[in-house]
Amino acid sequence: MDNRADRGISLPEVLFTVLVLGLVAAAVVPQAVYSSDVRTTECKANVTLLNTKIDCWVAEHDGRHPAGQGEFAWIVNKDKECFPGGLPRCPYGRPYAYDAATGRVVPHRH
Repeated sequence: MDNRADRGISLPEVLFTVLVLGLVAAAVVPQAVYSSDVRTTECKANVTLLNTKIDCWVAEHDGRHPAGQGEFAWIVNKDKECFPGGLPRCPYGRPYAYDAATGRVVPHRH
C-alpha cells in the first residue's frame, strides 16, 4: 500500500513553499529595515527647512531673531507657500522646538 503520508514532501511542494516565503520576505524586510531611516531623514530635512526660514526672516528684519516659540510658530504658520499645513511635526510625532538663545530649531535625537 503506497500511502502519501509515507512518501514525504515532493520537490515541487518544497520549491513552491520557498518561492512564497521569498516573496513575503522581499515585501516585508525592506519596510522593516528602511522605515526608520526615512523618518530620520525627513526630520533632519524639516529642521534644515525651518532654520532656513528663520535665516530668511532674520535677514528681512534687520538681524532680529524671533523672541520665542510663539513668534517662531507665527512666522512659520503665516508662510502658506512653504508650509501649507502650518508648523510641521517630526515624523516621530514630536513638535519642533525653537531655542531663542541660539536662534535655531533644536534637532531631535532619534
